[in-house]
Amino acid sequence: MLKYLFARNEEIPPGTAAVFFGFSSIIWFVVGTGLGSFNAAKLAFPDFVTGSELFSFGHMRQVHVLAVIFGWISMAFAMAMMYITPALGNTRLWSEKLGVWNCFLWNIGLSVGLTALWFGMSSGREYSDFPWIIDLYIAFLIFLPLAINVWMTIIKRRTQGIYTTNWFFGAGVFMVAIVFLVGNSPEWFNLTGLSEAYLTWWFAHNVLGLWITPIAAAIAYYTVPKVTGNPLYSHRIGHLHFWSVVVFYSTPAAHHLMSAPLPEWLKSFASVEGVLILVPAIAFVSNLLLTMQGKWHMFVENVEIKYTITGVLLAIPLNMQGGFQQTRAINWYIHGTGWIVAHAHLALLGFSTFLEAAAVYYGLQTIMRRKLYSLALANFHFWFLLIGFAIYWVSMTIAGLIQGAGKIYEVPYIDVVIAEHPYMIARWIGGTMVFTGNIVWLYNMYMTARAGTEIPEGRLPHELAYER
Repeated sequence: MLKYLFARNEEIPPGTAAVFFGFSSIIWFVVGTGLGSFNAAKLAFPDFVTGSELFSFGHMRQVHVLAVIFGWISMAFAMAMMYITPALGNTRLWSEKLGVWNCFLWNIGLSVGLTALWFGMSSGREYSDFPWIIDLYIAFLIFLPLAINVWMTIIKRRTQGIYTTNWFFGAGVFMVAIVFLVGNSPEWFNLTGLSEAYLTWWFAHNVLGLWITPIAAAIAYYTVPKVTGNPLYSHRIGHLHFWSVVVFYSTPAAHHLMSAPLPEWLKSFASVEGVLILVPAIAFVSNLLLTMQGKWHMFVENVEIKYTITGVLLAIPLNMQGGFQQTRAINWYIHGTGWIVAHAHLALLGFSTFLEAAAVYYGLQTIMRRKLYSLALANFHFWFLLIGFAIYWVSMTIAGLIQGAGKIYEVPYIDVVIAEHPYMIARWIGGTMVFTGNIVWLYNMYMTARAGTEIPEGRLPHELAYER
């Protein structure tokens, strides 16, 4: 990487920034899920690693969460944008050098920020835990350069229209900047009390709703038509998805604070808009599944389609849960329980992770012109990721229902802890399976770069998957 930081833009091979982002994202995924497995072990086995506050759950939990969100998920998004945006515009990335610098500064800033969190320097607000100086760094040295590169590449395109994926990419980098600047305003303007609580959860909700969800969907809009060879079923449904995300997913987020003294009309508005997220969800899922017509055999045979369609299918329970758990009738029961933890992992480890993994698998092979080193290891990764996630999600959903019952019926706290303990062990097993699968993935992609069979000109990676 260092040799490209000070090279001229035209001297940097196309796709260089995407490759650096791709491998960075996988490494952060290994780190993030490793920390998750460690934290889950502390809940399953309370005497695991004691004696130092640095390894306490309170220090390690937010490091795990933000390593996954800003390391794995967001860097995988950046990787996808670096190669998909120019591909759809029939052009080069506007500035490969800016992309390389973006990746370099991203890794540096994230490392410093997570180290600060580990040593206890935190804002104390969930999902926006970074100290204010790191927030400014992320806004202006991470997201702003990414946005400029994406916007300029779209502007400099050599195609007439803008495909659905680039609509989401262009809008996503704009929306995440707004969410980040407004959501962290309590830190910069010393807001406290209800204002701080509300903006904290407005940020937490919209990082998912206006960044992670739409960009993950945008990747699927590219991967499925590209790999299957089928055209997107309906561009109009794609546009419906885009605009309904902007309108319905940017909820006031008051559903996170139903018991707080917020205006009742705001809570009701948030609940109604929460249910209406089913509009973009149904548009997305139906569009992608109908695009698969005549190519369902690839769901079994092709690695990228296997990951992508699994992610699309996981969007169904995600949005059904997300829509209805925001209503007062359900929220009072599951709020503050493990159900919410399970739902968050359904979004981040289920829906979005499978879509991003497909983009990284496909992108690295395409850019490096190297066939995947081992299809068996890729399938191993898929099944460990899927089974590990399923164990985690089911166990935490059950634990959440137990906690909800204990809360409503005023069961002594220690009895609830004892009742949910088997599910904490299951949570650790599932998370450790995901971590193990990611280590295998990192090895597989490293070997693909070093020893993968070269892909001939005019061929695509998935066309060679079963050729020896």
